[in-house]
Amino acid sequence: MAAVVLPPDADLSAQTRGFDFTYGRWWSGGIAAETYSFTYRRPLFGPFSYGIGVSHLDDPTATPDRTQTGGEFSIGLGNDGKGPYALGSVGLAMRHVDGSTDAAWAAGVGYAVRPLSFLSVGAEATYRVEKDEWRRAFWRFDPLVDRSGWQVRAKMAIHLGGTRTRMVGRSGRAGGGGADFEPPSKSDINRIARSSGASSSAARTAADIVQTAIDVMGTPYRWGGTDDNGFDCSGLIQYAYGEHDVIIPRVSRDQARAGKYVERRVGDLRPGDILAFSVERTSRITHVGLYIGEGKFIHSASRGVAISSLVATDGNSRWWQARWVSVRRIL
Repeated sequence: MAAVVLPPDADLSAQTRGFDFTYGRWWSGGIAAETYSFTYRRPLFGPFSYGIGVSHLDDPTATPDRTQTGGEFSIGLGNDGKGPYALGSVGLAMRHVDGSTDAAWAAGVGYAVRPLSFLSVGAEATYRVEKDEWRRAFWRFDPLVDRSGWQVRAKMAIHLGGTRTRMVGRSGRAGGGGADFEPPSKSDINRIARSSGASSSAARTAADIVQTAIDVMGTPYRWGGTDDNGFDCSGLIQYAYGEHDVIIPRVSRDQARAGKYVERRVGDLRPGDILAFSVERTSRITHVGLYIGEGKFIHSASRGVAISSLVATDGNSRWWQARWVSVRRIL
């Protein structure tokens, strides 16, 4: 039996919407044609994204001229503007010379770097197949009229929205711009928990759990991560609870069903409560955080373990506030 296994908690907030621009060359039969594309990309689920765009193939040296323009649908895996990713696409295009329609599909890999929060640049290598007549079965390749070959492209992407979570140093000071949130002290966490109705033992345990999460601030985000080499969102919370012998589920959707229900009001929260979020603003849980008191929560998002707020008005905190959907209490 074979199965496709995704990371247990791919952070959807890392998959931002935006625009991709590419320029490249496609080599088929010894002829190099220029390719261009403009794509609008959005998150799909987990580490996947999809794009809808326009593609253009400039190929006047072919006989006959096969310069064409059309539409393209693409799927990306891990395409958030940082590091390696995989991609595939299908499209239909109309030839300029006679109006006939060709079909094409491609698959390959890419690598991107993100010098600015809103901008990434990279390169892609894909194998592209073009069918002379789109109505013919795609698995029947006719070497007389169909074409295939490797395509290399340079890409620039503009990222819109998504998380702007900042890296936070282990000293507890936030960096990288935006609001600067100090975590409450352990004694303050204990006091807040007691004042919200927790027993002495529960308040002490909650303070210990929250402090454990605070101690790893600045640790990078890593799919499937459960230790200080890197955490995903639910991995951080399981780690913080597990260090104090409290066993909770591994993945965010199960953590969002653990413990007992609490009203989604900041005034009703206690340190240690699990906050559940939906990036798509639906009932589907895609992210979790740990409430630490004073209207703040700690979580591991695309830029690492950091603190956001349920009451502040900075852009990062307001983005999470709009996607907060439920609360669960473990202690």
